[in-house]
Amino acid sequence: MAIYLDHNATSPMHPEVADAMMPFLQNPTGNPSSLHGYGRMARSAIESARAEVANLLGCSSEAITFTSGGTEANNMLLKGYVDRGNERAIVSSEIEHPSILEPLRQLQDEGQNVIRLESDHDGQVDLDAARKELSAADPQLLSIIYANNETGVIQPVELLAAMVDRDSCLVHSDATQAVGKIAVDMSQLDIDAISFSAHKLRGPQGVGALVVNRKPKHVLISGGYQENRRRGGTENVAGIVGLGKAAQIAGLEMEHKKHHLQQLTDVFESRLAAIPGSVVFGQRAPRLPNTTYFALPYYHGETLLMEMDRAGFALSSGSACHSAVTEPSHVLSAMGIENSLALNAIRVSFGMDNSLQDVEALVATLLELVNKLPAVIRQAAV
Repeated sequence: MAIYLDHNATSPMHPEVADAMMPFLQNPTGNPSSLHGYGRMARSAIESARAEVANLLGCSSEAITFTSGGTEANNMLLKGYVDRGNERAIVSSEIEHPSILEPLRQLQDEGQNVIRLESDHDGQVDLDAARKELSAADPQLLSIIYANNETGVIQPVELLAAMVDRDSCLVHSDATQAVGKIAVDMSQLDIDAISFSAHKLRGPQGVGALVVNRKPKHVLISGGYQENRRRGGTENVAGIVGLGKAAQIAGLEMEHKKHHLQQLTDVFESRLAAIPGSVVFGQRAPRLPNTTYFALPYYHGETLLMEMDRAGFALSSGSACHSAVTEPSHVLSAMGIENSLALNAIRVSFGMDNSLQDVEALVATLLELVNKLPAVIRQAAV
């Protein structure tokens, strides 16, 4: 069985989450909008889950809109809360997830003024450049990723939020990678909205949420009055129950989880440093406790990924494949990393089921693959 090291892509469901969902998958479940007993039972389960999510995030239950995941939540925010036709800008960054970047492109094609803030070499939004852009832009919406899905670099969201007029600018953060790994407490954060997905915190796939206290200007999915009239369609009861349980567990395990994941990452990066020419992206910036985005200058990322897969390790690459042409990560490109190195990028993202033995096995396999290369290639990278 492969050693799974791709938890930023999806994290296997916690057994207690599966147990909580099972009654709603095996037994008759009413429509939560129905008034009979089955419907009331489903509605009660949804509201209990909503309360658990609110407790984890330090927000009101009324602010939570359940969605099919982080991608829908991001689209709901950008397409539902932007004042179409208003010349005031929408400001984001070059290092966002595609579920932010693509809707922004669509809005720009429709004539909206979209500004993308630059990143520095460490993978954080450049604050000096951002200050100038935000001062000139007077944006209606600022959306900045909380922690990058590739590098794990945590962004200075609150510092950026302080640069805009909070009375007229909605501040949102895609917190998909952060929720469940580090504390995201909206009662302490000076931002208006976050989005996230259950399967990144050991919940089920296909469910997430947008957290925002304001009513949308436009409803993304119409045709029903569910979720306080913010999202039409019968709710995914089992999935929402699973998200609620995952949120409860995440809150209880937070400190232990952070310590465990940080220990794995620290040991891995100390071992990785012994491999000639190895590079860790964003290493000087604050990062998620579980994420290492690295490259070996002499090993193409896709090739190394396949070799590691054959050896029994599930990792991920930082490149994207479009029409059979491999392109470097847009995040690394925004950081100013040369294409030749960016194409070698590999991401390791640990989870709670990983151990120090997994780390040692990973490093041993990497060393074995490197040592198979001709000495002249290895020496050229040093």
